Amino acid sequence: MKHLHWVLIAFAAAVLAGCSGRTKKAEQSEAQQPIVNAEVGVALLQIVNADHLSLAVYNHDSLSTYQSRGVQDLLLLVSEEPDRLQGAIVADKMVGKAAAALMISAGVAEVYTNLICTPAKELLHDAGVAVHAAEEVPQILNRDRSGQCPIDSRLNDAMSVEECVEILRAM
Repeated sequence: MKHLHWVLIAFAAAVLAGCSGRTKKAEQSEAQQPIVNAEVGVALLQIVNADHLSLAVYNHDSLSTYQSRGVQDLLLLVSEEPDRLQGAIVADKMVGKAAAALMISAGVAEVYTNLICTPAKELLHDAGVAVHAAEEVPQILNRDRSGQCPIDSRLNDAMSVEECVEILRAM
């Protein structure tokens, strides 16, 4: 499994290294639309799944992986290393409204996930973040699958990213 992890990291790095030769015209159009690095995003999600991680971030030619539950790692990154997420390609095991709001506030460019809820997908889409999800569901469930994720449930009435982030920081 560890060998696969390093093969995927090497593959992701090679793909991104090959994306550096852009023309002036391409750079201008990229300012309006996110760069789509499907090979890298898919490789990141494979790393998340293979190593039982919660989050992988590729940015500034480096890969960071995380394994805390829920949105803990995103909250930490937003508060302590916001530049790490600016323009990043992120793979997350599952994305609820809370995770989406944090990613948007930090300037994430692309999100790859196994599972996303509709409100999160809509927030990301409205913010211009490229989203690639294996499955979409109406809501993220709590750990015992008896109801909605408690963090996302606090954001049900929040209408903007700023409002979501404010609620999350107050928690």
